[in-house]
Amino acid sequence: MKARRAPLHATIVTPEQAEPIKPFGLDMKILLTTEATGGATSVIMGWHKPGEGPPDHVHFNQEEMFFVVEGTYELTVGDRTATVGPGTMVFIPRNVVHRFRNVGDTTARMLDWSLPGGQDHYFKAISDLAAGGGFSGEEALEISEKFDTNFPAAH
Repeated sequence: MKARRAPLHATIVTPEQAEPIKPFGLDMKILLTTEATGGATSVIMGWHKPGEGPPDHVHFNQEEMFFVVEGTYELTVGDRTATVGPGTMVFIPRNVVHRFRNVGDTTARMLDWSLPGGQDHYFKAISDLAAGGGFSGEEALEISEKFDTNFPAAH
């Protein structure tokens, strides 16, 4: 017997309604929460200054998709690296190591979907930890592992 899930409701989120967060010092907004989609996905908008981007990381329990809105990114997905601009869509299957970095000279912007949802919870937890002033690398790694963001170089 299948467990019943709460009925979903149509959701419209304007940029002004999106929750601003600042994990790892990055400017982000949660456009669509995991809860709004019954766990199916979450969507975040991220702004990256020149040179910003995460190191190699991998998700074992979710896929991820990026859509470049503006700017220039260098993206590495598995063994493929490409320099891409606005309009580029990237699909990252689970278990594939990936990273990106703004290689332009202006702030770049990207949409980030996680399937199933959960990235919003991860980035919110990191943002809350940073806002509390008690930020340590060890605590960040614990939160990262809890929310299926794993850094191969850290092990």
